[in-house]
Amino acid sequence: MTVVRNSTSHEERTATQSREKGIELVTLRHIERVNDTIRLMRLYSTRQDHPIKFLAGQWLDVFLPGLSKAGGFTITSTPREAQPEKNSPAYLELAIQKSRNPPAQWLWRPVEEILNQGLRVRVGGDFTWPPTTLNVDGIKRLVLVAGGVGINPLISILAHLMRQQHRKRPDEIVFIYGTKASGSQINADEILFLPRLKALLDNDAASRLQLKLFLTGVSNEDLGRARGLPPDTVAGRITESDLEESLGEASMRDGTVCYVCGPQVMTDTFVEFLASRKGMTKERVLCEKWW
Repeated sequence: MTVVRNSTSHEERTATQSREKGIELVTLRHIERVNDTIRLMRLYSTRQDHPIKFLAGQWLDVFLPGLSKAGGFTITSTPREAQPEKNSPAYLELAIQKSRNPPAQWLWRPVEEILNQGLRVRVGGDFTWPPTTLNVDGIKRLVLVAGGVGINPLISILAHLMRQQHRKRPDEIVFIYGTKASGSQINADEILFLPRLKALLDNDAASRLQLKLFLTGVSNEDLGRARGLPPDTVAGRITESDLEESLGEASMRDGTVCYVCGPQVMTDTFVEFLASRKGMTKERVLCEKWW
């Protein structure tokens, strides 16, 4: 993630989480604008015979030239894309939000200054699929709740799951995404990962995938004029009723697991609410705290 609420460094905040021992060498070879505040970047391994392994949901320690402390950025691509294939070199994708955080500022320098730069990275993080604390075979319904750039680990998890054989993923997946949109002319292509979500929804394998998009900063009239939004799009915030509905029937919730990632207040509130619902337990509500 890239939004920092205090002066504690990424490495200090995540000191208790799992980390690989090795440092990997990569090259920043692709930079793509999503909107005025978010860039997508692809890091290519300098050794294509040595793929970088990670679990969906993990992040990178990114060591940048001239900075004493590493930045922490979630990997938004899938583990499969980190494996080299014929005519398709391996890469790791990051979504970098513009902020005052020094590593984010470095990665928001003019493209010509940073493109093709060599960087050092290290994989880490415990907010992953498969979950390390649960029996994955018992998960029948997976609820993914994203707020803003909190979508980063969840898009990796969802895309990874949708590429799995049916028997290797939950029977039902509910993806709830709340984010800001601005202006009366909504550009769906500038909403972070919305085109990717729509493509996953249109895939033949997505018969059990539900996507619910919540846009703040717009009106129902704005939605009526918009093009390219998924059918289940709402003007407003995610409510407790929406969360309750996402869990399914109370009598069937012993196989329901939730992943939540977003701003601090949202995450804390949603985790507490979901864990308190009938048929749920706090062990089956997982979250990423990146602030």
